[in-house]
Amino acid sequence: MNDHIKSMISCTIGKSKPIYGFFAGFIFIVFFTAFPVFSQSKTITSTNFTVYFRELGETYAESVSRSAGQSFTVITRTLGYTPKNRITILLTTTDGEFRELTHGTVPDWSAAVAVPGDSIIISPLPGQKVSIDHILAHEIVHTVIADAAGSTFVPRWFHEGCAEIFSGQLGIQDQFYMVWKVVRSDLLTFDDIEHLFSARGADVSLAYDQSMLAVKQLIEVFGNSALYGIIDGLHRGDDFESAFRAATGSTTADFERSYLKAIGKTYGTRALWTIIPGTWSFIMLLAIVVYIVKKRRTRRLMKQWEVVETAENIIRFSPHAPDDLN
Repeated sequence: MNDHIKSMISCTIGKSKPIYGFFAGFIFIVFFTAFPVFSQSKTITSTNFTVYFRELGETYAESVSRSAGQSFTVITRTLGYTPKNRITILLTTTDGEFRELTHGTVPDWSAAVAVPGDSIIISPLPGQKVSIDHILAHEIVHTVIADAAGSTFVPRWFHEGCAEIFSGQLGIQDQFYMVWKVVRSDLLTFDDIEHLFSARGADVSLAYDQSMLAVKQLIEVFGNSALYGIIDGLHRGDDFESAFRAATGSTTADFERSYLKAIGKTYGTRALWTIIPGTWSFIMLLAIVVYIVKKRRTRRLMKQWEVVETAENIIRFSPHAPDDLN
């Protein structure tokens, strides 16, 4: 890691749906204090990663290293670009340590931070360590794209959309919300997404979802080679618009219009016919399971009562004393 780096970072926090990131913002920070803080750390080094850890333990660090390696292979193959430098992963042990490494410039609920080019900082993740695979995949995508782009600006919808296709999906609640936004003609534009992430807006969850759908639409229309072309163009020094046009033959403005139209078609009111049946099927199945469980419990309780009643009949004595006790 170079000293006195000032660069934009991406931060991620856990959320209810398996996107494992609720807010991501590029923030300028000076990142030269990371290694002094981790000077007493142990390390696990692999071909593409160096994992620094302390109190969290070697077992957890090994699982992080293994997960990062697996994600790295898939991500670099999909994006068509492999960073030359090894990526550093810092596993913090306390919230205070995490805030110190990020200079307090990220939200309190951030779970991870990707410093473009070569570093990822993971918060203690209380109760979220099961999500580490998705969090790592998300942040690795950011480091790969940032390494390819260098100082070239990459719009947030592309950055987050690429990260989300490896770590996110739309749950039932998100699909209903998307339908609601389509019906209200209240979808986010690319400019809206840029502003929401930069200003830490209240609807960043929708920004994540739309970014993911945008990149999925990009791949569906132009093929996975479009990602290769865009990132290769960025690596060669082209600005994003030029790289996008060379890879797709379209402008970002034209693509934005077509992708918003596609979302409108997919998540219009007719989408409720595909979302609701699945939801009601789940509710009905849950109701049946609850009914069966209750019925079995009632039957078991009745048997217990029968056993008790039988036992009482066996040992029941007459309330009157015998006349011939003498």
